[in-house]
Amino acid sequence: MRGPLWLVRAASLLAPRAERREWRREWESEIRNAARVLIRRGCSAFVLQSKLWQFARGSVADAAWHRARQLSDRRAHLREGLRQTLRERAGSPSFCLLAIAALILAIAGASGGLRATRDVALPLPYEDAARVATVSHGGMLVATRAAVRVRWTGWWRAQSRLLEGAASYTWKHAPIVDSNGWSTPGLASYVDESFFALLGARTISGHRITPADFESCSDCAAVSYAFWQSHGGSSFRVNGRQWRIAAVLEPRFWFLNREISVWPIVAKDAWRPDARTGVVVRLRPQASLAAAESELGAIVEQSGVAPFESLIEISPLQSRARSVFGSFALALGLALVIIAAGLHPRWAKPTSQAALFFTAKTIAALAAVLLGGLEFTAAGSITMIGGTDLVTEPLSTWLFLMASAAVLSWSIADQRRRCRTCLRRLGMATHVGCSGSLLLNWAGTELVCIEGHGMLHVPEMESSWNEPERWTVLDDSWRGLFVRQPG
Repeated sequence: MRGPLWLVRAASLLAPRAERREWRREWESEIRNAARVLIRRGCSAFVLQSKLWQFARGSVADAAWHRARQLSDRRAHLREGLRQTLRERAGSPSFCLLAIAALILAIAGASGGLRATRDVALPLPYEDAARVATVSHGGMLVATRAAVRVRWTGWWRAQSRLLEGAASYTWKHAPIVDSNGWSTPGLASYVDESFFALLGARTISGHRITPADFESCSDCAAVSYAFWQSHGGSSFRVNGRQWRIAAVLEPRFWFLNREISVWPIVAKDAWRPDARTGVVVRLRPQASLAAAESELGAIVEQSGVAPFESLIEISPLQSRARSVFGSFALALGLALVIIAAGLHPRWAKPTSQAALFFTAKTIAALAAVLLGGLEFTAAGSITMIGGTDLVTEPLSTWLFLMASAAVLSWSIADQRRRCRTCLRRLGMATHVGCSGSLLLNWAGTELVCIEGHGMLHVPEMESSWNEPERWTVLDDSWRGLFVRQPG
């Protein structure tokens, strides 16, 4: 019988340590009882030993089952502890701020490092960008701003005393075929030879582009750094015409539309005089917008154009690119008015700590809205003539308004469901009272701080003669109910 007993003792090593001694004692007792029963039945020694070994082998499976049960219980306990820890952490103010920060980081990662935001917020990649502007036709018979005729641009170059220069440009969507034969949809902007010099643009090597770089070259073009990095080569085709890459622009360069990838150069005398194009100008130092608009309009009028058709509008590119911030500010202001109008006048005055948390949380969430709008919508888009699309701007303002109102509503609702002392999210929601007790305003939901600081009563139905929410501070006599037991 010693062999089966040794097997039980060896199997006991599989059993949980806390249960091992009792488990082994029970199995050894079972082995001895089985031996006595078999001896009374008159079993031979061989049969006795065989039956005991067979019985003892069951102890291995039983010990393994107890070990698996212990591991399962331990995993369940760890999962429950993890869930409890996450619930507690999720209710803390620091978790709320970290979650919003993670959202902002996700927006930055998905957008490739907030490229659109950097383009809008940072100075434009032109020399003395404050003096660079677009010119559009704003005649009385034109409902919106329109492109300018090419001949007007020539008149301004020759006669203006307030401009350092003017350049024509236009763009169109077309398939762009690289030197390897790969065709990709893109945006090609046709510009005259003075365009890049007027902006003070530079190549990736730091060379400032001049009109001389494109002299005696009827097929020269500049390409964006992204296009060159993706396609390489020395040439490309647009609408069946071959263009030779004469310059690769610095990575930060963009003009009105960030999707433009190639810039074919068209000589000034090759543009049709009656064609309408966008015009970019550089104002002389100290030249005001009003004076420049008046001068350019006068030049056009003196050339035989009717006065009501000679109205000119000049838009500085720097302020035009940042107009999206004005749309966001307008939307945020409207959202503040809407939300403030719905606030209960008897809402409790917050402590300095609560006010700081509320401010930080709200500003961070609104920043996420602004960044998301800049990166993933057309909120910052500009038309070819330097204006804003009549659909895009109202739509982006409306989206900003809805998102800002949602953020403010959430921030206020979240603040009201937090402890007035530790700013944790309240939990253990319990329905109390009778729904018919409207006069006493007894029915509602009670939320408790898990640290035992207080209890919030939210009535089922608000009435004009009672507070919409009632906060009750719990004294030290309640703390025993909230002491956390060690795991």
